[in-house]
Amino acid sequence: MVNQTLSTNGPGNGTPAERKFSRRWLTIFLFISLVANVFLAGLLAGRFLHLYEWFGQPAYVQQIGPMAGRALQHLLEPLDDSDRQIVLDTVKSHADELMQINRSIREQRKLVAQLLKAENYDRKAVDDAFAELRRRQDSMQQTLQAAVGDAVGKLSPAARKQLED
Repeated sequence: MVNQTLSTNGPGNGTPAERKFSRRWLTIFLFISLVANVFLAGLLAGRFLHLYEWFGQPAYVQQIGPMAGRALQHLLEPLDDSDRQIVLDTVKSHADELMQINRSIREQRKLVAQLLKAENYDRKAVDDAFAELRRRQDSMQQTLQAAVGDAVGKLSPAARKQLED
């Protein structure tokens, strides 16, 4: 039959209340989609702003550990390549000691975590473990400060003026 009539309940038809209800759900869906897209765009932008995480860390960070490496990265940023190499060579002479201290800090953190999760909580053992962790972190800081002090002593006065505050 060629002359069939269209159903009154097809798309775009219906009572005004049904069309309003349908548009409301479409609006809600589009709003949620917009929020999700903005959130994902923010995540991607955040990752691009932290490029060192995308391309990995410099080799010296892996040699001396993440704590010392991050501090050294901030120190090296304003220096030119030759001055940067002077500092790196001097600090690398302390790399074995810094890595050993870094390993001991990680082991101590694991011990603290085990003590905190233990079924029989021993406050004295936890306090002692935290005190040892502080001692190891202080040792890391002292060793890094000595290495940086040695390195900066080898720089020219002009290069020392470039160092970050």
